[in-house]
Amino acid sequence: MTNELSTEITQLLNKKSTVDFLNAAQSFVELLEKTNLDDKQFYKLAHVSLSQLYTTGLQLDEVELIYSGSDFECEKTDDELFVNLNVAQIANLGENVYYREVFDPNNEEKDDVVQGRLIDDFADIYKDLKIELEKIKLGTNAAVEDALWQLRFNFYHHWGNHCINALRALHFLWYDGKIAM
Repeated sequence: MTNELSTEITQLLNKKSTVDFLNAAQSFVELLEKTNLDDKQFYKLAHVSLSQLYTTGLQLDEVELIYSGSDFECEKTDDELFVNLNVAQIANLGENVYYREVFDPNNEEKDDVVQGRLIDDFADIYKDLKIELEKIKLGTNAAVEDALWQLRFNFYHHWGNHCINALRALHFLWYDGKIAM
């Protein structure tokens, strides 16, 4: 970090729930960037990593915006922050990357079955996490606060859904024997 962070932001970063989540997020990003794993290792680690990511995401505290807000503009754009080093190992599943899901399982009137793809789930989670982890590295109160707010918001509204979908699909792939254990 390049700047002196405020007491509020430092306390938020040092909370156990934040530390645990950021460690899980960093581990997931690093897993997708590893080049030396065989498929079996990757899928086993991915299943555990997604579980930890979701569990720690549930524990994230709400972030009250003090230094940033709806008009916050980071000194770097998402495109400048995001360097895609994902080695796309999930693509090795071939046809098994596809799964079926009901888009909104709580809507009784709309039971459309849609096709999901593990590749999309992993890529979206990876990008959402990596951008905000890079934003935290900028070390300003506004950037760190905004990143933590975005991580929690996107857990509930974007990447958390992808995480659950990927976990469910991986669970069935493992325990139905489509991925050799």
